[in-house]
Amino acid sequence: MKRILSGLVIVFALAGIASAQGGKRPLSLDDLGKIKDVRDPQCAPDGKTVAFVVSQIDVKEDKAGSAHIWTIGIDGQNERQITWSADSETSPRFSPDGKYLAFTSSRPGKAKGSQMWLLDRNGGEAFQLTESEGRLQGYEWSPDSKKLALTIADADPDAPETPGQTPRKAPKPIVIDRYKYKQDVQGYLLSGRHTYIYLFDIATRSLDRLTNGTADEFSPAWSPDSAHIAFMSNRNKDPDREPTTQLFIVDARKESTEKALTPNASRGGRGKPEFSPDGKWIAFLEGDDKKYGA
Repeated sequence: MKRILSGLVIVFALAGIASAQGGKRPLSLDDLGKIKDVRDPQCAPDGKTVAFVVSQIDVKEDKAGSAHIWTIGIDGQNERQITWSADSETSPRFSPDGKYLAFTSSRPGKAKGSQMWLLDRNGGEAFQLTESEGRLQGYEWSPDSKKLALTIADADPDAPETPGQTPRKAPKPIVIDRYKYKQDVQGYLLSGRHTYIYLFDIATRSLDRLTNGTADEFSPAWSPDSAHIAFMSNRNKDPDREPTTQLFIVDARKESTEKALTPNASRGGRGKPEFSPDGKWIAFLEGDDKKYGA
């Protein structure tokens, strides 16, 4: 388990550097490219294997390098890299039945951009699950391993087809039409584009919207029987001026009608709700009065 913890990786890397030089020496900037970042460990349902992400700085290009998925036995043996794409692969998650390992990647496939991929643990190549034009932000396995709940943001019609490329035509003027018009990482926030929860059926390979709402939805959580999904959403009249969320529950089938479990006055956050093991209760985070928001 020594390589599961990021903090220890630096120790071992420096030890290797010192050994190679025949003695101790100060850490230099050139050494940073030799240090690997280990993160997002995920334990398999049988408790025998851990999947994790390993990335390394691309010194030549002066940018973050590719990230790949590795696995290791819980006893520290049989460590191996299982993905080799030139594009980054992140967010490894075992299916609850242990048959599959899902991850996200922008590697070449039927659809461009970050998509869901699935690797059968019995062998074979990983295959692309989703062909969404939107921006994949996260996913959750259903307890019965038959479905995935995906959080996908509407696509930007003016964005280049390939990340890093310039648009084929001059971009349209940015029209500021919201009180909150910009967000770190996301960029400009424009009206009419939202984040919704989708359902992906493993057997039929179908991707469908969960609800017909017109507000941002996020943090999906499955009920223990895989029949329902709880999620957070901001249904205030002006979400930008009242950035609090409410808790909803909905049947785990496409175009279902959600039910609000908390009132608009609820001061929920973006944290993920959690079902109790018997499925009768849902725990979620709620903030203090608005005056303490700063």
